Amino acid sequence: MMYYLKVGGPLMWILFFLSIISTAIIIERVVFFWRREKNLSRDFKTNIITCVSSNDMERAVKICVKEKNCVGNTVKCFLMRCDRSGDFHHFDQLVKEIGLEEISPLEERLHLLAIIGYIAPMIGLLGTVTGMIDAFRNLSTFGAGDPSLVADGISKALLTTAAGLSIAIPAIVVYNLLNKKIEETEANIDKITTNIINIIRKN
Repeated sequence: MMYYLKVGGPLMWILFFLSIISTAIIIERVVFFWRREKNLSRDFKTNIITCVSSNDMERAVKICVKEKNCVGNTVKCFLMRCDRSGDFHHFDQLVKEIGLEEISPLEERLHLLAIIGYIAPMIGLLGTVTGMIDAFRNLSTFGAGDPSLVADGISKALLTTAAGLSIAIPAIVVYNLLNKKIEETEANIDKITTNIINIIRKN
């Protein structure tokens, strides 16, 4: 490891610290999602709609409590806080408020993964370009009599690009997977709460 850090130069150290930050965020976020965001039960939506239709809010809240995810928490808070005599605007604002409270913890530090995934290859490429400049400077100084001199310089220059891509690829993959999970959560919240609101308005 120290050999690569020494050969890669200052930019390699920057990439090394980015890799530590990225790895820490990935582990923390994956563990957080695994603990908090359990898969939504297949019959959750049906059961909630049935309870709300029969005006059995107490049972609906109990069903929500069993769900260990943002969808269950959001629907539970909505059922407990909504004023059934309110208008559509009241319901809509309440859902947005609760949804933001529940979704915000899921989005924490994800933007850092996106930034690292974007700049790591750029830093790696910068290291390669500067390394190539040094390699061709050696070529102009010592001539082409010793091809291994140039080849060694080029291989060292490409090291930072490889490091940058190695950091960026996992960061981008995890970022997109977790963002997809958040989008699915938001979609489920929207679908279920919309159905609940429509039922309440008809009653």
